[in-house]
Amino acid sequence: MRLHKLTPYILPLGCLVLVLEIIALSAGKLAPSIPVDASSNLQPTVFTPKFMGMHVLSPSRHWPTVPIGSIRPAGISWAAVETSKGKYDWRALDSWATAAQSHSVELDYLFLNTPQWASTRPNESCNRGPVGCAAPPNPADWEEFVTALVSRYKGRISSYELWNEPNATGYWSGTPAQMVDMASSAYRIIKSIDPHALVVTPSSASPGSPLSHDVWLDQYLTAGGGKYADVIAWHGYSGRNDRPALPPEDLAQQIAVIHAVLAKHNLSKLPLWNTEGGWGRDTQLPDLDQQAAFLARWYLIQFTNGVSRAYWYQWDNAIWGTLWREDSGVSPAGNSLQQVYDWLQDTTASSPCQPQNSSIWSCDLVKGNAHYRVMWSTAGPTSYSDLQGFTSSTDLDGTRHAISAKSVTIGSRPTFFRVN
Repeated sequence: MRLHKLTPYILPLGCLVLVLEIIALSAGKLAPSIPVDASSNLQPTVFTPKFMGMHVLSPSRHWPTVPIGSIRPAGISWAAVETSKGKYDWRALDSWATAAQSHSVELDYLFLNTPQWASTRPNESCNRGPVGCAAPPNPADWEEFVTALVSRYKGRISSYELWNEPNATGYWSGTPAQMVDMASSAYRIIKSIDPHALVVTPSSASPGSPLSHDVWLDQYLTAGGGKYADVIAWHGYSGRNDRPALPPEDLAQQIAVIHAVLAKHNLSKLPLWNTEGGWGRDTQLPDLDQQAAFLARWYLIQFTNGVSRAYWYQWDNAIWGTLWREDSGVSPAGNSLQQVYDWLQDTTASSPCQPQNSSIWSCDLVKGNAHYRVMWSTAGPTSYSDLQGFTSSTDLDGTRHAISAKSVTIGSRPTFFRVN
């Protein structure tokens, strides 16, 4: 949940086809002897609308006008719902549940912010005050809240994410082992009340501070967290919010190191969700055309690299990843989301988005008997002539062209080619 904090620095993109060995020389690097191969453990990804996730500030006033299949609410933390022991204010979450049902999308709940009254260290403070990272909670208070929440929203909330960015300063001051203790009780309660609900791991931020996203996940799974998870989650951003956004291609390396951690713990079959991400603050990527290109590549890279859901942050936030404004409507990036949805609908990813050469990236999709390739350039307009078998192309604005020339120009905005 991005409110008032820095988005962590993303590791630079490595070669996606080589096996890398990363040695833990510091707390910010991967644990020892975990080989990283971006193509390993990937299963063909089949598109469903649930893949297109979104964060929204207001469910009643600002519901997205582009197609989405899953949504995460803002501002419904434990501390906001149970302001004092046993006293619940469900009004805001009720409105989210009603809106999600009326739009036929899945509602995902995120646990965060131990109330000060429920903390085992109530006077502990951090950069968000005593409510933000005061942790862990008293076990009985935690179990009572989980029980009340799941009992009220059985069948209406589809998944429960165990905590927000526990590797980032401001949300959690406990240990991975203490988080596993919370997960074990929450998992038991959730499954006993609503067996169909999914339990999602805490979402470590990429790479985070003081621990990177993969290191924290490795410690959490080493402590036994995998026993209490149906889904693995992380937050994939492109850099810190005090500097220009890094290219979305860096997500491929974030995903690769997570796959390496999951392989180490024999959990590669669990679905992987990016439950929060984007370019960060709009000031990090102010150009509207670049924003549209970024969002398209952000979703495409994740879909073809084995991510089951990707939640953009945030549809109607005026300063973070803005896709819609009250005065101007849907942005070019918001419109590009519609186009990517149309491209991916009914497809299966047959190869991950990866570089063909120093500048051109490509990924392959299959829809029935039709084969498609999506391509873009990371180095400005680039001529591309290997067009054998290509029959047509579609721009990010939806314009379709017949392939008649000997070469085409590939730019930063992805182009969708029919291959047969």
